[in-house]
Amino acid sequence: MTILVEDPRDEDYPALVSLVFEAYGGKNEYINAVFPKNTTETGLENAVLRCVFTTKMSKAVKWHKVTDGTTGEIIGGAMWSIYTDAKPPNSELDGPPGTWENEDEKEYAQALFRGCKEYERKYWDENDLPLVSMSS
Repeated sequence: MTILVEDPRDEDYPALVSLVFEAYGGKNEYINAVFPKNTTETGLENAVLRCVFTTKMSKAVKWHKVTDGTTGEIIGGAMWSIYTDAKPPNSELDGPPGTWENEDEKEYAQALFRGCKEYERKYWDENDLPLVSMSS
């Protein structure tokens, strides 16, 4: 099988983000808290909106899709954060209205996000550029 690694088109994001969630089978508690209902149509739509928004707002964020060179089917992908000019600012987790069922769920997801970013932030603060991070 020939595989191609390419930049995704806007219309590729639903399939691309869905594959990332499918890889975890709904069993990753961090992903489930940060991207609630990610195995449902509504949860996936919200996640796609957030991923596209983040990609368009940050020149450091870059997605790649992996496609079957014969069929054109998207079979994988990854999101890269590549910082060459400046270190990333501290940011708080957020999402479009309705992402979380209630404020407690949102606060829990934000606490998990901060906890995971704590060690990453320490590493970034103690090291020089360039810095690269990958999510898949």
